[in-house]
Amino acid sequence: MLHDTESYLRVRTETIEACAGRDEDVRFLVVDDSAGTDPELSRLRGFDDVDVVVAPFNLGHQGAIVHGLRLLADRVDDADVVVTMDSDGEDQPVDVPRLLDALDEPGVALALARRTQRSESLLFRLLYPVFRTIFRTLTGTTVRSGNFAVQRGASLRATIGHPAFDLCYSSSLLALRRPTAMVPCARGERFAGRSRMNAQSLMAHGIRMLLPFAERIAVRAMVAAAVSGTVLVGLFVALLFTVNAALVLATAAVALLFVLSSVAFVALFTRFDRSQR
Repeated sequence: MLHDTESYLRVRTETIEACAGRDEDVRFLVVDDSAGTDPELSRLRGFDDVDVVVAPFNLGHQGAIVHGLRLLADRVDDADVVVTMDSDGEDQPVDVPRLLDALDEPGVALALARRTQRSESLLFRLLYPVFRTIFRTLTGTTVRSGNFAVQRGASLRATIGHPAFDLCYSSSLLALRRPTAMVPCARGERFAGRSRMNAQSLMAHGIRMLLPFAERIAVRAMVAAAVSGTVLVGLFVALLFTVNAALVLATAAVALLFVLSSVAFVALFTRFDRSQR
């Protein structure tokens, strides 16, 4: 949480109300991503069901979630249910019981909110389908989820130490390929304040979402380099016998694809190789 105390107070109240008919006791772990500089957080000290963890420095929303979960992992029992959600209200508390019900289905280790509707800016709505297409092309995985997730304590302890979570929490939930239930949930509007995510931070987040899939992307880049290299050789041979503008443009385009895919393969494979040492 980063300067979102007003929103969080409503998130807490509505989450308790949404889960009122269930047997579980509800407790909250709040990660203060302001590194202790937000005086408003003192308003949470009086709640017996709220624990506040102060991040050592600003970790970003993905890093703050992982920081809190790694601290929480040793405190929960195997059967305890852990819910991760944003503090601003965009992850709607009314959807929590539906995610909990999905987790009770046989064989399900993880329940994720699948976004069916988003209340975002026009620029975001225009660019998000482009990002999803790029993500699908590079990873073979469709991204329709975020931080809103539910899992049991045993699952959390088994996975949260994975180094992929140091890169991005939300996409690591997909990259680890656990048996997952996707629950349709519309994304809500902030309860208070304004989002601090600008175009640059959104682009950076998009890049981080790709990093847990580095091995998969490297393999696809290798295939693209091999195919484009073969086609490039054929085009060069064709250019020896005939020259026209279309053939020259095609050769240049394939050559560019070959260079880009080769560079991507080398960079991503090197990164993956280092992570395995």
